[in-house]
Amino acid sequence: MTSDASRDELDLDAIEELCRSATPGPWHVRDLDEDQNAAFIAMAREAVPQLVAEVRRLRWLVEFGACPTAGTTGTEFVMPLDDEMLAYFREMVDVLVERVGICRAEAVARINAVYGTRESVAFGVGLMGHELPEYWAYGTYYSPDHRDRLPIGDPTADADIDFGTHPVRPAPPKDSPFWTLEE
Repeated sequence: MTSDASRDELDLDAIEELCRSATPGPWHVRDLDEDQNAAFIAMAREAVPQLVAEVRRLRWLVEFGACPTAGTTGTEFVMPLDDEMLAYFREMVDVLVERVGICRAEAVARINAVYGTRESVAFGVGLMGHELPEYWAYGTYYSPDHRDRLPIGDPTADADIDFGTHPVRPAPPKDSPFWTLEE
């Protein structure tokens, strides 16, 4: 992936190259001796590529349609959630793990891909709390069946659904930033 410097004046490729080529020399960070400058350069060589990778990941999320704060929330989810909604989204993950049988990383990735978009955030994740977590979780895993139905988590309403043959949505690509947990 190449940076587009015209987009935001931050040329990530140039930053990486400068970091790779930085050597102790005639320049010094103010108030540091030669050994401290060498240590600073070594630290920068390690930290800058990680920072550049994170900026690229965040750009990808936003370009993909994620909400503007994607990836900056400090949780496994790419969308901003208050404590109550964070607990609710974690319940959705539990539904997918316990009832569908997928791993936690995939459950989070599916939820991020569906509910971490600008459109979903604009819709307001707070409105989701009016339904059981199952209602929203199943929609990230299953596609509508031939009757245009999705499971909703209600045993009575879902009684005639054969979960074993119900269509399944594809998971987000493994290389997408929606996968915020290791499998």
